[in-house]
Amino acid sequence: MVRSKRLEPIKKLAKNKERKAAEQLGASLELQKQENQKLIQLETYRSEYLEGMEEKIRQGVSGATLQQYHQFLNKLELAISQQKEVLIQCQQNIEHNQGKWKDDHNRHKAIGQVMQSFKQKELKSELKKESNQNDEISTQSFIRRQNSSSLT
Repeated sequence: MVRSKRLEPIKKLAKNKERKAAEQLGASLELQKQENQKLIQLETYRSEYLEGMEEKIRQGVSGATLQQYHQFLNKLELAISQQKEVLIQCQQNIEHNQGKWKDDHNRHKAIGQVMQSFKQKELKSELKKESNQNDEISTQSFIRRQNSSSLT
């Protein structure tokens, strides 16, 4: 079996690995999009809650109710802070998956280049072999003609 054919299973594995890395990267990007949307929703809710709280304060509320508003607002701020941490982790995951995909892509590409180089060498070798065979046939034909003309 020629060298280029022996590399085909390796190239196929590298291609599958690259495809899986691309899928993981896509999933990471999608997760980041979803988590970012959650952060936007939390921040929007906080803004709306603050507006509602300010309106209630203008209308007059008890100290206990005001305290409950502040406690809930603190919990909301904590949730926003935690969601920002989730987004940081998502970004780190994306960077990791980008690096993995890039490595797998480069490996797949390199194997393809090596295979192409082998195929070119194999083709060149085959052409040279055919040329030598044609030269041999031509030489033998010439010798036969010479021998046959000298006999007559």
